[in-house]
Amino acid sequence: MVITDKERVRRLVSLPDAKASWAERLRQSRVAMVGMGGLGNASAAYLVAQGVGHVILVDPDQVDGHNLGRQILFQPPDIGRMKVDAAKERLQQMAPEVSVRTEAVALDGDNADELLSGYDVVVDGSDNWATRVILNRFSVRQNIPVVFAGAIGYEAQVSVIKGGRPCLECLFGDTPLADQNCAVMGVLGPVVGMAGTIQAQEVLKLLLNTGKPLQGRIWTYDAYRGISRIVGFPTRPGCSACGGEA
Repeated sequence: MVITDKERVRRLVSLPDAKASWAERLRQSRVAMVGMGGLGNASAAYLVAQGVGHVILVDPDQVDGHNLGRQILFQPPDIGRMKVDAAKERLQQMAPEVSVRTEAVALDGDNADELLSGYDVVVDGSDNWATRVILNRFSVRQNIPVVFAGAIGYEAQVSVIKGGRPCLECLFGDTPLADQNCAVMGVLGPVVGMAGTIQAQEVLKLLLNTGKPLQGRIWTYDAYRGISRIVGFPTRPGCSACGGEA
């Protein structure tokens, strides 16, 4: 059975503030996914399923057995394959019309502009602070929004940096919890999925110019206690990334 674009977005365009142009806008949209772990898996699946037409997947890693508990695009036969290749195959099964470009490389300061320029929104699916700094400064420099997320233990967080100020380094400073990661601290799989799903939500709001994105705000979730909240944050005076002023 062939699913038409009209069928795919039927519930989306039933929203009270929906516009007739939304389906075409999503079909023409270009989203860059940096990191295809649990965050990237969840957000990419929802974005492609909702009708985003062009994505690039950037990740240098192979699928490992321990990934399967939270990286929902991968299956046991994918172990040993490049993550971007396995993810591309699954995404195109979900939406055959989607254009998926793959780059099995690590993002760094030398290739960020080449890989990410020209995309409408960038999704941070990385698991380290160094990559997030690169993405944050790319956003400030190129004025392209980046939707950041993190998940560790029972906690998740998502924020939108839309170029300019405030930026991610205004929020966290220079070296926030740089040595903490889920390999050391552990993580509850659905918590990663929640963060990735909220990322997809924020990307769609940006692409469709609807709602109030999490710009200058951070959404946090504590699954252990079942508590979520949104907290605003200001530009940090003297920020080394955006040159912020009070």
